[in-house]
Amino acid sequence: MHVDEYNEKELLRLVAEGDETAYRQLFHLHWNNVYTVALVLTKSVPLAEDMVQDVFLKVWQKRDQFGHVERFEDYLFMMARNHIFTELKKKAKDETFKKGIIDYFESSGNHADITLLTKETQEQINLAIRQLTPQQELVYRLSRDQGLSHEEIAQQLNISRNTVRNHIVQSLKVIRDYLKDNTSGAVLVWALLKIFFQHH
Repeated sequence: MHVDEYNEKELLRLVAEGDETAYRQLFHLHWNNVYTVALVLTKSVPLAEDMVQDVFLKVWQKRDQFGHVERFEDYLFMMARNHIFTELKKKAKDETFKKGIIDYFESSGNHADITLLTKETQEQINLAIRQLTPQQELVYRLSRDQGLSHEEIAQQLNISRNTVRNHIVQSLKVIRDYLKDNTSGAVLVWALLKIFFQHH
């Protein structure tokens, strides 16, 4: 359903004032966008539905910020993305969940398409890695390619474990930011999941 800018601004103003009817209207206008993103990333209808409820609960709780929101869709997307990835991080500790997502990607669709997608994803990840400093890249590759622990990398490079951890954290941030800016759709989802699952 399309809503023009004027009506949406009025709707946001009403929600900011605590109007529950306006809030329900806002929910009905936008819930499907959040649900679609959540479903793509989780492959679980119940989990996606829970995430939609959680995201819109946060929207209601933060309604006093609406005066500073230029485009609600952008605001909602950022909120939804952050929440979904936070929840995925928690779920990634569950090996069954992790295996389920990877199995889905490996088994879905045409094999030729999957091979092409995997190739394109790896190319984008390689480009992202090139954005790292030499030291970040070295630590990142020792962790990813050789599977070394933080302790082993620290000993090999004669640096502290804390420094290793900081390099990994910064590397993942640089790579994720690059991927979000330069890819979209299935490649973005696949790349983020690949990077994400390699380090958790």
